[in-house]
Amino acid sequence: MKEYTDLISFMRDFQTEDDCRRFLCEQKWGDGYQCRRCGHECSVKDRTWYHKRCQRCHYDESCTAHTLFHKVKFSLVKAFVITYQLSTMKKGMATTEIARQFSIKQQTAWFFKRKVQQAMKSGGTQMLFDNVEIDETVIGGAEKGSPGRSYGKKKKVQVAIEVEYPTDPSEKPKIKNANAVVIDGYSSDDLKKGIEKMIDVQALVTTDGWKAYETAVGGRWHESFPSSSGENFELIHWHIFNLKNWIRGIHHHVSLKHLHCYLQEFHYKFNRRNRIQTCPCQLLKTMTKEPWLPYKRAIEG
Repeated sequence: MKEYTDLISFMRDFQTEDDCRRFLCEQKWGDGYQCRRCGHECSVKDRTWYHKRCQRCHYDESCTAHTLFHKVKFSLVKAFVITYQLSTMKKGMATTEIARQFSIKQQTAWFFKRKVQQAMKSGGTQMLFDNVEIDETVIGGAEKGSPGRSYGKKKKVQVAIEVEYPTDPSEKPKIKNANAVVIDGYSSDDLKKGIEKMIDVQALVTTDGWKAYETAVGGRWHESFPSSSGENFELIHWHIFNLKNWIRGIHHHVSLKHLHCYLQEFHYKFNRRNRIQTCPCQLLKTMTKEPWLPYKRAIEG
C-alpha cells in the first residue's frame, strides 16, 4: 500500500476526477469483474471508461456505484482529500470545519464523515492480546446527583488498552493498542459483551476490583488490583483523559447513538499512529469494498 508523507504528495496522485476514478476502478475491479445482478464475469465497453456493462444481462455500473462513494454530492477530489485528512490528522476534523474548508453543507459533510467512520469500523476492529487493562468511564457533561458510575444521561463506555512492558526495567510501559465500546450498564452481562468484542480469549485481563468483572471475564486469565486514585492504572486513565479531551475539543458533543462511530475513529488512528502514512490508501480501498450507506440508515446510528 502506497505511503503518503504529506497532503501535497497525496494530491499529486489525485489531482483530477479521472485520477480518483482510476483508483476506484482498480480497487473495485482489479481482481476481476462480476455482475452484481446475475453474477456473470464478463463485461463490455459502456458509455464511459469508468463504467462496466454486463455482457449477459446488460447491467450498467460505475466505479462509485454501491460503494461508500455512491451518489456523493461533491467532487471525488474533495472526497479523497477529506478522507486523507480524517485518516491522518491526529485531532481529526469536525463536520462544521469540513463544510467550511470544502464549501459544502454541514449536513453533507456529516453524512460523508459517517461513511468514512463506517470504513474505519470495517477496516479492522483491533482485538487486544497479551496484557490488557480494562476500565469503564462516562462521556458527557457534569450532572447534578450523578457522580461516578451513576447512570444519568451520560454515555457509558468500556475502555481497554494493551500494555507493552519493556525488557529494560529503567523504561516505562506503554500502550500498544486500544479499543472502546459503548455499554448499556455496569452489570456482568454488559461488561462481558464489551470484553468479547475487544479482548482475545488468551489475553491476561487486569481490572480495578469491580466485582462484576469476576463473572464478566468469562474464564479468561484475570487479575484484579484495587485502584488507589488511579495509581495502579495510570496508562488507561491517561488514555481515557485523551479520548475525552478529543471529543470535547473537536466535536464538543456527540449523541449516544453515534458515539460508537467516534470511538472507532479515535482508535482507528490511535492504533495506526506508527504507520499513519498508509492510512489514506487503506481507507480509500476499504470504502470501495464497503456497501453503500443510505442516509436513513446513517442517521439511525
